Amino acid sequence: MDQIKIPKISKEIMIKQALSELPHECCGLLLGKNGKIQRTLPMRNAEPSPEAYFMDPRQQVEVFTDMEKKRETLIGIYHSHPEGPSTPSRTDLEMAFHQDVVYIIISLEKKNNPELKAFTLEKGSFKEVKLI
Repeated sequence: MDQIKIPKISKEIMIKQALSELPHECCGLLLGKNGKIQRTLPMRNAEPSPEAYFMDPRQQVEVFTDMEKKRETLIGIYHSHPEGPSTPSRTDLEMAFHQDVVYIIISLEKKNNPELKAFTLEKGSFKEVKLI
């Protein structure tokens, strides 16, 4: 995957969530069909922290059960960096294990101009992909 199209509404939902959960990281999922994002789902950070996120396991089970019923797939996982850049951290790499999804990081270093970057996991490291 060299690029991913993120609908405007998805970007708005992710940025709004990231700002509302300051000073902690936010997290969420991008679901859809045929590689197209159709739903942006904010998730609960079960262990709120400015430096990490841990999606609520119960909520994950609910979402993945619903996703299967709707015949959707997991297209992406997103989270914010409240004070840092939109590049993956060591923790981001250690916690990433989905090979076929896009990882989106929302940097709030400049709160009035959040930056989004997307990455895929390849051979144990992240590769940036173009957001369109």
